[in-house]
Amino acid sequence: MRVIPLISLMVVAAAPAAHAEDDWQLLRNVAAAGRQQALNGTYLHQMNGTLETFHIVREGQGDAMREKRTSLDGPSREIVRKGNELACFAPDKKALNAAKISAMRLFPALLPEDMSEINQSYSLKHVGSDRVAQRDCNLLELRPKDRQRYSLRMCVEPLTSLPLKMVTLSPKGEAVEQFTFTDIDLTGPKDKRAYRPKFAQKFLLRSGGASMPPAGAQVDNDVSGLPNGFHLLRSVQRSLPGQAGKSVRHMVYSDGLVMLSLFVETQPEGARLERSSNLHGAINMATGPQGSYQLTAVGDMPEPAMMGLLKGLKVSLKP
Repeated sequence: MRVIPLISLMVVAAAPAAHAEDDWQLLRNVAAAGRQQALNGTYLHQMNGTLETFHIVREGQGDAMREKRTSLDGPSREIVRKGNELACFAPDKKALNAAKISAMRLFPALLPEDMSEINQSYSLKHVGSDRVAQRDCNLLELRPKDRQRYSLRMCVEPLTSLPLKMVTLSPKGEAVEQFTFTDIDLTGPKDKRAYRPKFAQKFLLRSGGASMPPAGAQVDNDVSGLPNGFHLLRSVQRSLPGQAGKSVRHMVYSDGLVMLSLFVETQPEGARLERSSNLHGAINMATGPQGSYQLTAVGDMPEPAMMGLLKGLKVSLKP
């Protein structure tokens, strides 16, 4: 006689879990659409009191993917993707450097391909609806489970799951950086000329084919005290340019959303440099001493959190 109520309770308990999994599947769809959805549109990038405008075209899948984004103001520059190859083009070196900086944040592809661990450090909330580029969209927000990371709010086109707007929010809820389409067509140009670069100067950011571990890659992790959810992706020892015999350990960590680079070098005699600064939009840098080491962290985390992170780390590198 007590079986039916028990089964009912099990069904009720399973419903929220199934709904939560549907939400995370939606986020995986958003990530895929941000990288693959065919489109032809214009978007604004706002950060640090500045505003830039880009036109983007995209068509194809996998190795046949073609994409080009072109600046409409500021230094003339183009960022072109062919399959897994990504390159910057510009008329001169100054503009080429500006293109490299723009390539640090390639909207609408701001979410990672691998979403398997993101729910360890973030919760996903539906926060309403909006209208962007004359299209209705649903608001989702990735909220960190601590105050050491940014939140990410996105407005998602319901049919394709393409993010039409993405806003990075500080722990206080202030907009740090935002991207938003002003007009968009969800089909890409078929004319191949639309994807060809117009400028001669080129800088290859990423070559095609499978990525290989860098030479000298290490598998050990000699750093502890990172915020929960971060894990080591790679670690490599590099020589410093122009400083024979001096090297730096470069480690890359991720929590599924944030990419964090940590550089560890021997601290110069008597030097105890401590500072933090904004590099680009939501990307910050912090430098500080720890024992006999000088640590530098670069990543898309709030600036105060970056400095606090350094002070909480414990480093014990093996020779």
